[in-house]
Formats: sequence, C-alpha cells, structure tokens
Amino acid sequence: MIRLLIVDNERLIVESLLDLFSQSGKLEMEVFGAYSGAEALAMLGRMKVDIVLSDIRMPGMDGLELQKEIIRQWPWCKIIFLSGYDDFDYIQQVLRNGGVDYLLKTEGHDAILRSVEQAAAQLFEAVESKQLIRNAERQIQIARPLLLNSYMLDVMQGDPDALRKLEQRFVELQIPLSAKGKVLLVIGRVDDWRDEYSNGDRDLMLYAIQNIAEEYFGKSANGLTVSYERNKLLFIIQPQVSSEAENWTVRFVQGTIETIQMACKQLLKLYVSFASAGEMRSWEQAPEQFSALKRLLGRGLGMGKELILLDRQGSKGGDPETEVQTHEVRSQLEKLGTLAVYLENGQRQHFHTEYSKLMGLVRGAMKADDHLKLEIYYSLVSLFLSYMNRWGLHAEISTTLDMSKLARYDAHRSWDEADDYLSLLSERLFEQKHNDQIYQEDDLIKHVQLYVEHNLAGDLSLTRIGEVVGYNPYYLTRLYKRITNESLTDFITNARLAKAQKLLSQGQMIVQDISKAIGFMTEQSFYRFFKKETNLTPQEYRDRHEISKKDNQK
Repeated sequence: MIRLLIVDNERLIVESLLDLFSQSGKLEMEVFGAYSGAEALAMLGRMKVDIVLSDIRMPGMDGLELQKEIIRQWPWCKIIFLSGYDDFDYIQQVLRNGGVDYLLKTEGHDAILRSVEQAAAQLFEAVESKQLIRNAERQIQIARPLLLNSYMLDVMQGDPDALRKLEQRFVELQIPLSAKGKVLLVIGRVDDWRDEYSNGDRDLMLYAIQNIAEEYFGKSANGLTVSYERNKLLFIIQPQVSSEAENWTVRFVQGTIETIQMACKQLLKLYVSFASAGEMRSWEQAPEQFSALKRLLGRGLGMGKELILLDRQGSKGGDPETEVQTHEVRSQLEKLGTLAVYLENGQRQHFHTEYSKLMGLVRGAMKADDHLKLEIYYSLVSLFLSYMNRWGLHAEISTTLDMSKLARYDAHRSWDEADDYLSLLSERLFEQKHNDQIYQEDDLIKHVQLYVEHNLAGDLSLTRIGEVVGYNPYYLTRLYKRITNESLTDFITNARLAKAQKLLSQGQMIVQDISKAIGFMTEQSFYRFFKKETNLTPQEYRDRHEISKKDNQK
C-alpha cells in the first residue's frame, strides 16, 4: 500500500486534497495530512512515506527545506510540489533536488491526480525487472564462492535435488569439473589453531591451505575445494585427461598430500591432517565416500596431529547394500536441523515428509543397526524436548500423551512402536501450535476491531493501528484480510457507516457533529462518504428512518 502525505499551511487545501484522494479508487493508498513542514517531519519520523505532495512557500520550514530532509530520511520518496506562483527559479531548484513534478494550484484536481499516479508508477522504476536481473547476476558473481560451497556440501550430503541438477548447476556456478566423470575425495583438517588466531585469521589460513593444495594438485588434476566446520577442507579431484588416468590420479593425489602437509607446516606453521579415498567414485557414490572419510579422520589413530589416512575400504569390506542403507540414514540424520525449522514454522506437511523418509529408511534397512536406531531416536527426542522447553508445552502435551516414555527408548516394545510414539508427539505439537495461532489471531482481530470501534473520531490510519497492536501496517492489512476475508479499510468504512446510521437514527445530534464523531474533517466529506455508501444523503436517511418509525408505531 502506498502512503501519501499532503503538506500545506492552508487547512482547507489539505482537507480538500485528503477528500479528493479518499474518493479516488485508482490507487490503493493511505493518505495523511500535515499543516506545516515541522508537522510533516514529525510524521516522517514515525512512518515510511512513499509520495509527498507539498506546498513550496510555507511559513517556518518551506517546501525546499522539507525536501532535503525527506531525501535524507526516505531517499526513495517521490516529491510533488504545489504552488500558487509560476516561479521559474523554484522550478529549477525542485528539479535539481530530485523533485518529481511541479504543479500550480490553479491546474486543478485532475492534474494533481495524474501527477500522483505517475509518481506511484515511478516508485518501482528503480527496480524494474531487467535491472533486477543485471544486479542479481552481479551479486551472484560476488557470492559465487559461497553458493558453490553450499551447493557442493548439499551434493556431498546426498541431497537428491542437488544430485539431480548436477550438470545444470555446474554450468550456472562455473564449476571446473565434469558432472559425468568420477571423483576422488580428500579431507584436510587443521589439527590445532593457535590461541591468538581470530575467526578472520582462521578463514585466511584455510584459504592459504586451499591455495597450497590447489597449486600442488593442479599439476596433474582438476579440482575444487569446499570448506566446512570452520577447520576442514574437502578436495574434490578429477583426472585432467581421461578415465584411463584414474589409477594414476589416486597415486598422484595420495603422494602429493605429503608435500602439501609439509608446505603447510613450513609456510603457515600449521599442523594439517588428511584422509584420502582409495578409489574414484561416481557423483552418486561420492556422499557415501565423504561419510566414510569423515569417520576415518574422526577415529584416526597415532599422534593426533599431521595424520595421513588412506581409506582402503572403498572396494572391500562390509556388505555394500548395508553400507548404502546406513549412509542414506546418516545423510537423512544430517537434515534434523531442517526438521527443527519445519516444526518451528508450523510446516506440518514438510516436516512429516522428511520424518517419514528418515523412518522409512530405517524400517527398510535389511540389517538395521540397533545403535543407529538409538542415535536416531534420541536425536529426535532432543529436537522435540528443545521445542517444548522453548514454548512451555510440557503440561499441555502430557494431558494427551505419556511423557514418561519420551526419554526411554526401552519403554517401546519395537522400533515401529517408538516411531508411532514420536509421530503422535509431533502431531500433538503441531495441533498445539495451530490452536495457539488461532487463539492469537482471534485475539489480534478483536484488539484491532475494538480499537477501531472506540476511536472512530481519532487516528484510524493503518500506521496508527499497526503501532497499537505491534505489527507492520502493511503486514497487518494482509493478515487481517487472510483471517477475516475482509480488508481492514472496509471494516473501518463499515464501522463508520454503522455508527453514522445509529447516530442519525437517534436524531439527537446535528449532521456536522456526527461527521466529527466518526472521523471526518469536514461535513462535505461526510456527505460524500455517506451518499456513496447508501445512495442517500444523511438527511434523507434520517427522514426515511423517522417515517419508518412512525409507520411501525401505527
């Protein structure tokens, strides 16, 4: 919704223009009036204004001084000047200062309406679609390293959408690897940061390690580096020539790690450990290899520093089907943060989709690990407990669910029973959130409506109502419409009309007082409003009511 502020030291002009724009249905607009530059500045300090329609020659602060303050506070605001003088010097200053238009008061209401409509159209020219796209492209180039890092971590965590769009995203992010070729993974870890290193220093050191590694690996391989967990780097490597060079690439990379490790120690004074895969894998298999390397580095034996670990389990060892199933479960476990977000935001469908996917993977695993089940169960318990603690829901939930079972996996006779229990708990939490939201929304609507009904003669601007209930006025209008299927401005109009009809029917107040009682500045404005809503003048309505009353008494 556009906010228009009309500024003039002549009260009749302000009221006339307020009336003009309140009757115009061409723009969705909230209109305010001020009778001096100082009063206008006070209003600009309280709320955002999109268009200002101002007199130039005013006592105290004139229009040009006001313009400078407006530009300082709200640089996107469009300013239209009204004047009773055809003064070329004023026109020059207005245009030089960025004014949108300069109108003579004698040009009439149609010219003013057209000028405001043009200003409203210009509000969005600065962000027209082509310019937005150009700006976005520039920002993407600046943010490319972060976008690339985030995307490649999604790939390594087995995100189906990320893997499905591999070729497309490689082109978009200018990733120097083949989406069809195999990859070799290497994890590097800074073993210990010096105490004097700040976060910025650590980021710089990680970047230096990346440069060293890429310099050495780049002699015979193509690669990409991804950082994660503040002290780790993932190197994703492919042969430079063809798939025939795969075995040589593995040997080259594993041998080069020693050189990189020594260079980091000598040049950066940092101890760095590495874990390297033993064979190249497809992109679809890379997430499983990434998980294996993380486990290998995490349980690495020896001195604890400057490790060089080689994963020899890639082509031998346990049951491949079980490994894949376990990896899928662990990849899904890494999305518990997403589940927490869905729960927090009340996104029930998204939550249950991800929850069902996780539980389905465990249930479908032919050799499901009991310890893995325990990890999943208590991870979910932690998520639910954290949510209930934040919102104080223990008492409400315990009325419909046995909470003593929550922290005891052994209280459930089977995995399916534990799954049913957690699923029911999530449903109770979503129901409670939904009920709380309905209560809060009902309370908000009652608060707004009571304020309107008790302040018909006062300030009923959306800005003021928003301040009363603590909501942004633009958001409040959308929320009110969603909940009630009626716009807030329509409710205000109907409340004013109902109060006017009641007062007219009682016959104790003159029309002029009634107009003031429901918030109209002038009797003429009230007449136009009432005629528009009822097709009757206030007096005609009063007369008809009297006739109807007498007929009923006969």
